[in-house]
This record gives sequence, C-alpha cells and structure tokens, in this order.
Amino acid sequence: MKRFRIQWGSKELRFACDVHLAKIAKYLRLMGFDAWYRNDITDDELVGMARFGRIALTCDRRLQERLPQSVVLLSCEDAQKQIRRIAKMFDLARYAHPMKRSLCCNRPLLPVSKVKVRKKIPKETYRWLDGFWICPKCKKVYWQGTHAKRMRENIVEWLGLSENV
Repeated sequence: MKRFRIQWGSKELRFACDVHLAKIAKYLRLMGFDAWYRNDITDDELVGMARFGRIALTCDRRLQERLPQSVVLLSCEDAQKQIRRIAKMFDLARYAHPMKRSLCCNRPLLPVSKVKVRKKIPKETYRWLDGFWICPKCKKVYWQGTHAKRMRENIVEWLGLSENV
C-alpha cells in the first residue's frame, strides 16, 4: 500500500470524494476531516480540487491516472474497508477530531445552548443532555446521545486504535 507523506503545518487534510464515495465522505466527516462531496461532481471538477490542495478519492482508474500524485485510487469494495485503508494511508489517527463536522454539509459544528435548539430535539433528550452543536449552514443539531458510543467504536476501529485510547 502506498503511504502518503503529509506536509503538516497550518494546513489540514482536506479530501474530495467522487460520486461513488458518499459513505466515505460521511465517515471522514465523522472523524473530523474536511471531506467535500457532491453527487454530481464531474471528473474535471474533482481533478481541479486536487490541483488546489484537496486529496481526491476515486474508484475510477482513468481519473487517478490524470493526476496520480493527488488522486487516490480506491478499490470499489466495502466502505468500512476503504475507510480503514485511507486511515492507514494518511495516518489519520494523528489528525482526527471526531464528531466536529456536519455529516450533511461538511461545515465545522458550533456549540449551542440547549435552550436555543429546544424545538429541534426530542423532549427526553432535552431533559437529560446538556451538550449540543449546530451546523451554521444547514442548521442541523447534533448531540452525543445513545448512538455516540457505537460511533466512537467505529472511529476507533477505522483509525486502528485500541479501545483504551
């Protein structure tokens, strides 16, 4: 497997996913990475994004051959396998900030008081939980409810970390 050397500084890892990789974009966002995705992106647009600093991910060999140093070819297999491979390839465990981005539109989440989002969350959740975040673009509200444990377990597995980390 090819490993990519990350030039780290003020830049963050930013990805662009082709039309076949919606789940990969969602999983990368769940781990806290900027993962751009649109279901109608053209090959030229994806290559352009790679030329401007994003790591392009694709299952299309011809697309990868156009810009091999910036376009990563993935095999069209199970998304869980793909995300583990990407995590290893880019050492994502070092840079992950889980649950900090909107899974829908990729924007960083902002903390919000539960009073401001009261009408957008279930009554039971409002009663027992205090930490909430909102996407500044789509206005979707996020919280770490009962599903968060399973999400954290997935992230730990994808990143190849032990459960004690």
